[in-house]
Amino acid sequence: MIQEVFRSRTREWADAEFFKRKIPPPMGPQGLLYGDKVISIVNGARRYCWPKPEENPYIANGDVGILTGDYKSYGKQFIPKNLVVEFVTHQGIGIKYFPSEFGDEKVPPLELAYALTVHKTQGSEFGLTFVILPNPCRALSRELLYTALTRQKDKIILLHQGEARDLLKFADASESETARRCTNLFADPNLIEVEKRFLEERLIHRTARGDRVRSKSEVILADKLHERGIDYQYEQPFVAAAGDHRLPDFTIDDAASGLKIIWEHLGMLTVPEYRERWERKRKWYEDRGVLPGPDGGPNGRLVVSEDLPNGGIDSKALDDQIRDVFDL
Repeated sequence: MIQEVFRSRTREWADAEFFKRKIPPPMGPQGLLYGDKVISIVNGARRYCWPKPEENPYIANGDVGILTGDYKSYGKQFIPKNLVVEFVTHQGIGIKYFPSEFGDEKVPPLELAYALTVHKTQGSEFGLTFVILPNPCRALSRELLYTALTRQKDKIILLHQGEARDLLKFADASESETARRCTNLFADPNLIEVEKRFLEERLIHRTARGDRVRSKSEVILADKLHERGIDYQYEQPFVAAAGDHRLPDFTIDDAASGLKIIWEHLGMLTVPEYRERWERKRKWYEDRGVLPGPDGGPNGRLVVSEDLPNGGIDSKALDDQIRDVFDL
């Protein structure tokens, strides 16, 4: 569609009478034209090119380039019939493709690249990337979204249908293609039904109460709260007066103290980026009246627990902290 709209004048040149044509005719099922952006969809042998380097370049599946020829300039006598591509990976070199490679019974080596699937862009690095997410998108998973969001070096623009917060669900393990696997290497799979889908029990983090959480440490904390009869909400949005919100790990309305308790468990404080994100979140809570300490703040009490520096968790310390917070 992009080609049809923006390259219509070029199409007229390509469809001109044989002796008047300055560029090759439309090539292949997609009608490739001089000036089109294209992608190689095959791992090809070393091809004829000009200017000729010491060794002909190898064109890999996923290489992107621009059709720069053939073009019949003023005074030239030949009839344009071949396609010449300059790829990003081989700049300054024209790679030649012949009409016989685009026959009806052959898989063409090139396709238009104005819009690409996430799969075809794996391994690419673009300065600016537009990621388009329709709704519904049955192929979308946590892994696919991660790949889409990491194809850029400078800037990414996300075009989506629906609320942006709906995309947060893809951080959950149940949205992972790995978790949807129904095979195990050494044992029969043990499938459980979660929200109308079947997941491998060993590949998700599930609490004793049946909640799906993000980490094993959160499973332990959730189970300890549940054992003590403490009713918690997992990742319930905490909405501030200004309308902005955050997702606490656990939210507990404590009847004894009359406080809303926001409990955050920190698992990767040894990672600088994680620590920085936590400091920003802590400051956000503080500015909105959620404060640490027994009396908390006007909008709640902030409680923080942590993994050990080696990544482990101190189960007894968690027990002691729960007893202290809820005066048990």
